[in-house]
Amino acid sequence: MKKLFTLSLILILCAGCSNKKSAEELFKETSSGVVVVLNEFYYEVQLPNGNSLYFKGLDEDGDITGLTADAEEAKKDRNMITGTAFFIDKEGTLMTNRHVAQPDIDAVTARRSMIRFMKTLKQFFTEQMAELSQQFDQLESQKSSCSYFDFYGFIHTDQERLAQINAQQAELSQQYTALKQSREGIDDNIDPEGIKINTISELGIAYNNTYVTTDNDFIMKNPCVVVRTSDKENIDLALIQLKNKKTPEDSYIFKLKGSDDQSFGDKLANLFSSSDDDKLKIDQQLYMIGYNAGLVLANTKQGIKVQMTSGKVTQLSDGQRLLYSIPTLQGSSGSPVIDEYGNLVAVNFAKLGTTDNFNFGIPEESIKEFMRK
Repeated sequence: MKKLFTLSLILILCAGCSNKKSAEELFKETSSGVVVVLNEFYYEVQLPNGNSLYFKGLDEDGDITGLTADAEEAKKDRNMITGTAFFIDKEGTLMTNRHVAQPDIDAVTARRSMIRFMKTLKQFFTEQMAELSQQFDQLESQKSSCSYFDFYGFIHTDQERLAQINAQQAELSQQYTALKQSREGIDDNIDPEGIKINTISELGIAYNNTYVTTDNDFIMKNPCVVVRTSDKENIDLALIQLKNKKTPEDSYIFKLKGSDDQSFGDKLANLFSSSDDDKLKIDQQLYMIGYNAGLVLANTKQGIKVQMTSGKVTQLSDGQRLLYSIPTLQGSSGSPVIDEYGNLVAVNFAKLGTTDNFNFGIPEESIKEFMRK
């Protein structure tokens, strides 16, 4: 009986060991579920009077750049970032970082810049009004050329041209009035936090082993929408979804044991291991699958290629972050971090200071809390 028990124990242990996979096996199994995300974005400022302005971002001094009242102009000069995301269900839902899905202006910097912004805003309105007045006066001076005397001394007026000038002046007057109301609606002592800033984004994804040449290969071919972002400042997570709500048949879905037929959220209880034996340990091997440096490294003659990098657990999770020695570059934000068994253990989100060799991931505790809401 003792020998039988020993043999059974050995078989159980061996079976557990057999679940461990090589890096190559893990890469082949999971890489199809990891995509590169392209986000083109700019910012909208909603003023207290209901009007909106648009801008590109903040410069190194914290001043607003690319300020315009024309949304189309802002769209042409918008920012572009890339990141990584991975499928979590069959309905085209992907997990990534919030700063990839919905880049925000740094709150502290934005608040500090708002006083300067209000002064800039008033000056902007003043300059725009002066420009409109100049255009109005130029049109007024053109009216004299609409009338002329013929050989017999009779005056003739080009009514069509005069009507065009009057219409243009009426439009300029409306614009002038709107700008004046906006300028008058700005209180120099207004609470900066009373001005709402929105991120306006267009997102799309591209798959491993496909070809991309322009942003249309993301935005037009595989457009996405932001489903939800974490409302906690220190939890950098977001869900995005393909507009067609269909995960490609051959794409890997990041789930755990026994969850093949259910969504990420439905099988949340089984998504992460809960026994002490399954908890992460110091120096445990981890792998990250993502798009380091975005398309700079991803683009090859055979299409874009996702990369796998590896490292060890260097600091255990405190519930909000897990530290590991996996090297990363910009573009890896939102990458899934897995263990030797293929279990999702974190979502990569930040690096430690200026080094690329120590990086942070959002651990299972925070992911579970985010998915429950």
